Amino acid sequence: MRKEASLAEWKALYEIATELKELRPWESFWDMDLIQLQGEEEEDVAFVSILGKGGDCYGITVYEGYDGLNDFMRLALADEMNLSVEFAMFSQNNLTCYWGNREELSEKQRKTIKELGYKYRGKNQWLYFMSYQAGYFPYNLDEDEVRRMTRYLGLLLEAVQCYRDMEEVVDFKGGDLFCYAFNEKTGARKWGAQAMPFTSCQFPSLTLTEEELLRELKEASKNDCILEAECTYTGSAVTDKKYDRPANPMLCLLAERNSGMMLKAEMVGPDEDAMVVLAETVVGFILTHGAPKEIRVSNVIIEAILDQVCQVAGIRLRRVKKLSAVSEFWEGMRERL
Repeated sequence: MRKEASLAEWKALYEIATELKELRPWESFWDMDLIQLQGEEEEDVAFVSILGKGGDCYGITVYEGYDGLNDFMRLALADEMNLSVEFAMFSQNNLTCYWGNREELSEKQRKTIKELGYKYRGKNQWLYFMSYQAGYFPYNLDEDEVRRMTRYLGLLLEAVQCYRDMEEVVDFKGGDLFCYAFNEKTGARKWGAQAMPFTSCQFPSLTLTEEELLRELKEASKNDCILEAECTYTGSAVTDKKYDRPANPMLCLLAERNSGMMLKAEMVGPDEDAMVVLAETVVGFILTHGAPKEIRVSNVIIEAILDQVCQVAGIRLRRVKKLSAVSEFWEGMRERL
């Protein structure tokens, strides 16, 4: 159940963010220069990206935990993985503050600013906060997120000051980050360069263990079909009482390349795993119509999900830049949305 932050909690967050802005941290860091904020527990870790050195968009993005770092890497490596900007962005989980323009804010955000007594004028001056969750549209922070963001920005304020005072050079381009560790029990702090925990994007694979299903896939008849399999965000907001923010469902698509026929188009909400749904769709096709000669996918994430299914069924799995049948269907559908 969603709980909104009190005005006092918002006040604490706005105060620390305003103090941080005065430091102009984007003058010291590029958006790819990560800052690691480490608490007393190993799990208490966050990774911060600072936007604005290019002068276009000012902000601070906090990726929580190692899963958050993986989200950052997915976004950074989106081109290499052939992920669309929409897929990479809507798969993010992070907390972000921006200094933007008035029209970027919701009515609720403007109301909070007015109640706090802040007055902003001009371009890139309006301070507001957004919560990103995979499968949903960006939304206003809830109470717990406001509290966490206040803590992160407080640590970041200290971290930026320490970074500017130290003599050590952090080789960001060489794979280092700046780590600011803080032990709340002892009050001891340490900071300096540290190697990135990982520099690639990790993504899940699907492992089938049911022996009967594996046997059926292996013994399935063959056909000459070439299938295209894809998962894409619809970009259409769905408001439902079971969600505490507008959902952005995914569309699981399975098409036959040569005929252009769409075999399956299933909408999947954020409470389901769209990749698993896609795999189930492919398995259903194989068991009903036989194993196709080839299945084409557009990115490594879907490739990993379908890898075992294709190996067992003797199907060539091929990653291509563009899925022609899926793209034609999706472009037509976008015009109607």
